[in-house]
Amino acid sequence: MTLTPHPSPSTVTTGTGLELAFRPLASADIEAVMALEKQVQSHPWRRSSYDDCLTGRHHCWLAEHQGQLVGFVVVTWAAGDAELLNIAVAPNRQRQGVGQALLELMLAQVKPFASMVFLEVRVSNHSAIAFYEREQFFELGQRPNYYPTARGREDALILARQL
Repeated sequence: MTLTPHPSPSTVTTGTGLELAFRPLASADIEAVMALEKQVQSHPWRRSSYDDCLTGRHHCWLAEHQGQLVGFVVVTWAAGDAELLNIAVAPNRQRQGVGQALLELMLAQVKPFASMVFLEVRVSNHSAIAFYEREQFFELGQRPNYYPTARGREDALILARQL
């Protein structure tokens, strides 16, 4: 049996009134996704990680507003668990409901295949931790020296949410 994502809603309007269109990642989108990620991540992914989204190993959905990329989410799932691998929102669209809309889309996509969603987040990323806690994620533990930094390594919090 092949596990494939369910069709996603084509558009949603965030609580701030921003209309978003969702669609799966295509090969032609990878450069734009990488450029967006470079704006918000200190250590962005390599192209090969996004190529994995095209082969079905990971699943990636884009959020666009008026044809402009404003965010994306990457997830994988297997054996009843899902892992949020990456989520990013363009700096000029943060705190406008894009991250929440992407998270809700991802949760709806994985629910038929997983009962738990896991993620790692930098211990220093207080705004992301607060966001995930508002979205019913809870802390399971830490991974020491998980993330690279400009001066070494940083711990990650392991968070989870039951579906």
